[in-house]
Amino acid sequence: MNKELYLDIRKTATVKINLDNRIDYANDYILELLGYQISEFVMQPPKIICHESMPDIIHDTISNLIKNHKEGIAVLKHKTKNDNYFWAFTHFKPAYNSDGSFKSFVTRRKPLPSKKLNGDIEEMKYQISRLYKILNDIEKHTGPKQAKKYLEGFLEYKGFDTLEDYYMSFFDFSKAELEEYFSINDQTPDKKIRFYINFIDL
Repeated sequence: MNKELYLDIRKTATVKINLDNRIDYANDYILELLGYQISEFVMQPPKIICHESMPDIIHDTISNLIKNHKEGIAVLKHKTKNDNYFWAFTHFKPAYNSDGSFKSFVTRRKPLPSKKLNGDIEEMKYQISRLYKILNDIEKHTGPKQAKKYLEGFLEYKGFDTLEDYYMSFFDFSKAELEEYFSINDQTPDKKIRFYINFIDL
């Protein structure tokens, strides 16, 4: 039976993606989680680390963020090499060289912060999984264009302008709190880590 894994709040699962939507770098923590070697990762599309239940339209939406150098948030489901899985609260942010030219796209993954949720964490997983399943089924039976139209209609019906707005509707973060949450690492003072551990279910 496949096992759900849970991310460590003190670590950040980091992947850097270039403008061609290929992986340039993955840190030790995400390689450890996924069970891959870095040689299996570099120059692969980011989709390689996502669960098969993730529909292509979600990958395409994230790819558009990268192509347009835009910052964003997503809730993604990943699959490990031995078929386990984990959910990640994921931040996408462009990085630039000192001359202002584009350098890479940095993606940071943290645990789902259940104490900052507007509701129950399992209900959130269910709702997002349900949307992903519908989109996957549409892609398989009628194609990607119809999946895109469905997603647009879904977001409009729910009152969201973007997919990120939908994801963030599950959480209660200010912009400053969000940035601080994604910056937590093993160098963060223990007192602050203990405070943020209250945001997640260990």
